[in-house]
Parts: sequence; C-alpha cells; structure tokens
Amino acid sequence: MTVHGPQTLEIIEEVTQRLSDQHARAIDESVVRALVLDSFRRYRHLDHPANHGRALAAQLAADRLEALRFRARHASRPAPPSFLFVCSGNAGRSQIAGALMRSIAPLSTRVVSAGEHPAARVLPAVTDTLDELGIPSFGEYPKPVTPEFVAAADHIVVLNCDDALESLEGREFRTWSIMLESTSGRPGLRRTRDQIAEHVFGLAAEFGLTPAHR
Repeated sequence: MTVHGPQTLEIIEEVTQRLSDQHARAIDESVVRALVLDSFRRYRHLDHPANHGRALAAQLAADRLEALRFRARHASRPAPPSFLFVCSGNAGRSQIAGALMRSIAPLSTRVVSAGEHPAARVLPAVTDTLDELGIPSFGEYPKPVTPEFVAAADHIVVLNCDDALESLEGREFRTWSIMLESTSGRPGLRRTRDQIAEHVFGLAAEFGLTPAHR
C-alpha cells in the first residue's frame, strides 16, 4: 500500500477533480481516481524534487486518460496507425524514435514513447541532438509502459530493452537493435539518432506516412 503525505493527498484530490471534470462525459470518476492514484504511485521511487514528481504524476494520469479516449474514439472508425516506442528508461532511444516519428507523421497520428523502468529525466544530450534537426521535444518526460498506452498502440517497437517486458505480454512487437553510444556526448548520440532515424523513416514509409502528409 502506498502512503502519501497530506500535501500530496491534497494535490491528488485536485488532480482527480480536474481530470474528472475534463472527462466527465466519457470516463467514470472511479476510473479517473484509480489512474491518478496509480500514476502518483509510479513516480514515488524517482529522485525528483517532490513538486516535480507530482507534476509528472499528474501529467502521466492525463496522458493515460487521453489514451483511453483515443482507443474509444477509434474503436469503430479508421484512423492513422498509432505507435508506441519502448526502451528501458525512456530517456534516450525511445524518446528519439518518438520525436522523429512525430516530425514526419500526420498530426492525427498518435505517437507515444515509454520505458519499463523510467529514468528521472530525459537526457539533455538527447534534446540537444533533436534540436539540431529542428525537432522539438518540449514537454516530453520519461513515463512507464502502462496498459492504456499499450492498448492504444497499433504498432509497438522495442529498442534494445533487456527487461522482461511483462507490460507487453500478449502483444506483438518489433525489435530494433540499436545501442545507445553515449549518454552525454553529442557525437555518440548523433550516431544513435541517425541509426534510429533510418528505422523510423523506414517504418513511416511502410505505412505511407511521409512529410508530404502533414
């Protein structure tokens, strides 16, 4: 059982109320509350300053609810393919893959990245190497692989993740063997970025997703 302090409990109530109001006509409040509580639980182990950790948990809850809404909206009508990119910490490779796919796919394409064991933060050098290509990564954060993200994804790609991947049990996924050459140096990360780019562009072409569609 996860025990939260009084201040965190107050924030949980505020987040639950806000998200319940936002999704009032689509998702029951009990579901919203359960996802908010679970999202706060998932970030307790990270070494964030408390306020930052709470902000990430609130954002995770919002993203999980949006994944539920996405799946419900597109259950009976065609939509662009949706993608989930997974690595261990969601701080490097999967972040790069997600950003690259978002840069070329139609705006209506759902693209999410996540990790089996999310790191405390996205590697600054990852943001820098994406900036070099004019690809924004603002607002992205390491997040766990949750049932909602998995269910909302048509296609799942795992990048060099040695974890058990229990969260993907029962789902097919493709694997890209790409090493993270560096966690801080730009030259190594550029090589990693460019290798991932080749795979992402190939995947996009496979589904007819090109920059001309934006």
